[in-house]
Amino acid sequence: MDFLITGGEILDPSAKTRTRADIAIVDGKIAKPESGRTYRQVIDASGCIVTPGLIDYHTHYFLNGSENGVNPDASSFCCGITTAVDGGTCGAGGYEIYRRTVMSLSEVRILNYLLVASGGQSNDRYPENLDPEFFDEEKILRLFAEYPDNLVALKTRISHSIITPELARVSIPRTVEIAQKAGVPVVVHVTDCSIPLDELADMLRPGDVICHIYHGRGENTCLGADGRVLPGLWRARERGVLFDASNGRSNFDIEVCRKAVEQGFVPDVISSDNNTSSWFLQPMHTLPRILSKFVDFGMTLEDVISAATINPAKLVKRPELGSMAVGTPADVCVFRHKRKEVPYTDINGHHFTGTQVLVPMMTFKGGKCMYCQADFC
Repeated sequence: MDFLITGGEILDPSAKTRTRADIAIVDGKIAKPESGRTYRQVIDASGCIVTPGLIDYHTHYFLNGSENGVNPDASSFCCGITTAVDGGTCGAGGYEIYRRTVMSLSEVRILNYLLVASGGQSNDRYPENLDPEFFDEEKILRLFAEYPDNLVALKTRISHSIITPELARVSIPRTVEIAQKAGVPVVVHVTDCSIPLDELADMLRPGDVICHIYHGRGENTCLGADGRVLPGLWRARERGVLFDASNGRSNFDIEVCRKAVEQGFVPDVISSDNNTSSWFLQPMHTLPRILSKFVDFGMTLEDVISAATINPAKLVKRPELGSMAVGTPADVCVFRHKRKEVPYTDINGHHFTGTQVLVPMMTFKGGKCMYCQADFC
């Protein structure tokens, strides 16, 4: 089907432009409008912002294969998400069954981190084993070689409830070593981190990612005792280490984030960490609500959209997914930017009232309409 979207502001994170223009969707690609052409539907996007489909760089979509897995399509298209990266739900032991079941039956594009622990994150009653003695390097490397179209990072989790400080100092370098051989980044979960975040950051390479950077649990957050962002994290950023806000239910603190952003320590990536604990509910809600929160914290709308489009697109080596250029895949979302009071909470009991919210009106993936709000178009 071919569509014409008229009257909207086209926000192209790849080109760093925001212009009022019309665009067409033809044969699954973004195209120039043609006078005299008959389109399946003309969409009036007046008063709306038209962006690439969102890329949620941290989700959990292994529905019925993990206790924290949610329905991929139901979680995605109504939120403007056309690409999601599963945040290490599976290790080497379970990845292929996930690929052949939930992934193959879902229309949203699902990419994956592979958890370095073979058992994956199957449940919340006991954690994965991150002792390097049990890392199956041979199988991990085979999977990355066999599925380079889908596996985009190696994941580990460094929390007091999962790994001791002593073991973490061995486990992280070993994970980095395996990732180096696989040619992929490492993504590190750091909520209630076992070791200081600046020490952990020193072990990482340019392009590696620390997720849940604004958590507020335990003594090792991104802020020092003086309330300032740790100097070692600034140095890590200068070296090219990246930071993902990755909200989730338990992995985000409003006050920690607000203080860090006020100091200019903004996220490179903003993802949801969507899972069964906060699916459409506070304190996580949805990716558009999370993005809206960062606009209220002082980031520009353009930078916020980039953190959920072109920045993760580059991380997964698919920059075309963060572009509105003619000829790129027609993964497109139409947002209305509403002015209204919006409540936020976090797991630590902090509250914040926002002033605006991004509301998805319509979502296309590969030129196919996947969602349209009932009173739009």
